[in-house]
Formats: sequence, C-alpha cells, structure tokens
Amino acid sequence: MFSGIWLPIVTPLRNGEVDIDALQRLADYYSRTEIAGIVALSTTGEAALLQDAERLTVLQALSDVVRSRLPMLIGVGGSSTRDVLHDIQRYERWDCAGYLVSAPSYICPDQAGVRWHFEQVAGATGRPVVLYNVPHRTGVSIAPDTVARLVECGNIVAIKECVKEHFSPLSALPINVLCGTDEALDDCLHHGGTGGILASAHVCADLLVAFQDLLQAGRDVDARNLFASLLPVLRLLFAAPNPSAIKAMLAFDHSLSDETRMPVSRASAQLVERLSTARDRLQDLRAEFAGVMN
Repeated sequence: MFSGIWLPIVTPLRNGEVDIDALQRLADYYSRTEIAGIVALSTTGEAALLQDAERLTVLQALSDVVRSRLPMLIGVGGSSTRDVLHDIQRYERWDCAGYLVSAPSYICPDQAGVRWHFEQVAGATGRPVVLYNVPHRTGVSIAPDTVARLVECGNIVAIKECVKEHFSPLSALPINVLCGTDEALDDCLHHGGTGGILASAHVCADLLVAFQDLLQAGRDVDARNLFASLLPVLRLLFAAPNPSAIKAMLAFDHSLSDETRMPVSRASAQLVERLSTARDRLQDLRAEFAGVMN
C-alpha cells in the first residue's frame, strides 16, 4: 500500500482562517492526478500551527472530497505520548489509511523511549502506522536498529525517512521506506525505497512519478537525466521555510492565497520571481522528457 508518490497537502489560508473551499478544490484536483495518496495534517500542511478545531475541520473537508478516491494518511505528532494517543483516538472516526507519526519532539528521548512511544502508538490503533523520522524538526532520530524492533509490531509497516544515511540499513528490514527529503528521492529508490511523501508533488507529481516509473523499468540513464534536471527546482522549493515556496508556486495556477501562518513567513518577492521561472522550467522539462515519459 505505501508506495509511489504521496502528497502532504498544504492547508490554504485566507485572512488568518483555513480556506476550506480552496482546500477542497486542491484535494479534488490532486485526486485526478498520478499521486498514490494524500497526507493530511503534515508538516507541509502547517499542522503544528493549526488549532485543534482547525485540524478536525481540515480532516472533514479532505474526507468529504477524497473518500475512496485516494488513501489518506493522517499526520500526528507532539512531545507527549499521551497527547498523541488522544489525537489518534479522536481521528479514528475517519476512514483513513493509517497514521504518519513522528518521534516525540523537543524532549529528545533515548532510543528506548522512542521505541516505547511507537509501541504505545501501535497498540492504540488497528490501522497501519507509518513512522516519520525527521530529526531536524523533532530533535531525535529513529535509529534503524530501533526500526528493526518496531517492525515486530504488526501494524508498523512503513517509514517516512528524512536521513539519507538510513536508506541502506533500512533496505534490509521488512518495511516500506518512503523518502521524506525531496532531493534524496534518487538515493532512496536506489536503496530499495518504495516511493516518497514529497511536498514538491504539489507542482511536479507527474515528473516524480515518471522518474520512479523509469527506474522500475530499468531505464536508469533516462531516470537520472530527468532527476538531475528536476533537482534545481526541488531545492528552490525549500529556499524558504516550508511551505512558503510551495504555496507561492501553487498560487500561480490555483485559486488560493500564498498566505502562511506566522511565524512561517510568506515567500519574498524575489523568491516568487525565481519560482515563476522554475514553473516555466517544469513546463520545459515536460516537453523535453515527453518521449521518455510515455
């Protein structure tokens, strides 16, 4: 189930409030693209800056549109295991594909504490659990040896991995590895990864899917050429705190504001200008690689 390119969908805002109409238009649009699934309440979705009531509103809005069209993961995180379990219990009412759960943030537990945290999570739901290793945000890493123990929990089935050095040791474990760092997708897939949860899929999902398809077809040269051409755009999308650049680029083609919630600032005018050029570059890439993508 956890393979292909997944979209950690943004949460559109307007005048400080969640723009439900824009969110549902986006969800409908992406439900008709090549993505494998949607992640609600992700980092890119600014979940940490949403109030509890807003998170529930976002889940209902997405569920109303996506329904059975695409699987939907729900992001859950925080410092307190008790609070994470409470959130999971609240989210059980939605027909989701599982939960994307990060390690406890800020408190920096040791690996025994990390393992205990995820064992409690696995025991709190019968749905699949996708580990989320993002140490530059949480302050603690989920070590591959810890993952090796956690896969003994029957419903811990995948990991969103942001540490490139972990791709190789994780490849020996019975777990699906989804890349969590856009520019590392090439490395992840070459170490047996099954896909990625990538913010850049908002603007180039078709090219990312084509890259993975080319690799799976054994067309490594075409795949590497395509990814090398994509890399400058992928890096530009993270030239400002996520999701500033993503929202600015979406605003070119969709009816939504580029508004973010402070302390995440909007993309600067200079970055927006560079993103406009990148948008044109993506169109050129689609034309340039049309032959190898078919």
